[in-house]
Amino acid sequence: MKTLLVMRHAKSDWSAAQADFDRPLNKRGRRDVPQLARLLGTLEEGPRLILSSPAARARETAEGLGTVLDSGVLVFDQRLYLAPPQVLGVVLGEQDDRCDPLLVIGHNPGLEEWLSLLCGGSLRLTTAGLAALELEAERWSEVRPGLGRLQWLFIPRLAEGLSR
Repeated sequence: MKTLLVMRHAKSDWSAAQADFDRPLNKRGRRDVPQLARLLGTLEEGPRLILSSPAARARETAEGLGTVLDSGVLVFDQRLYLAPPQVLGVVLGEQDDRCDPLLVIGHNPGLEEWLSLLCGGSLRLTTAGLAALELEAERWSEVRPGLGRLQWLFIPRLAEGLSR
């Protein structure tokens, strides 16, 4: 069994007149990243590898998690920028099987579509949303649609509501 963590980048700043690739995180996005890092830090075993899109908003999210978690390796892969499910699967399949759990940080709609294929259901992944899947596979290259089972889903806005 493999454990896959899938995260959509934190909230980005649409007010800046920049190309999509260069959009940074906004104030809320920068606030959510440490909260997600704390959550990941409570896991029995944190991610051994963080694979991220190199787009500014995903990069900031990954780097923010990486500095707090201090675990695993951080890799930016150009193919993850706005990747469709098929590309996400190819990139995952190339990873070292010792990197388990593995965290992928990317963009919608590809991430939501990929999660739906893996789990066989519909799932909405908000900005800074984080899903944990248990996969019925021994190798990343064996991961196929329908082999995933959603373990949990974290949405920062939900946590805000619970803390009030």
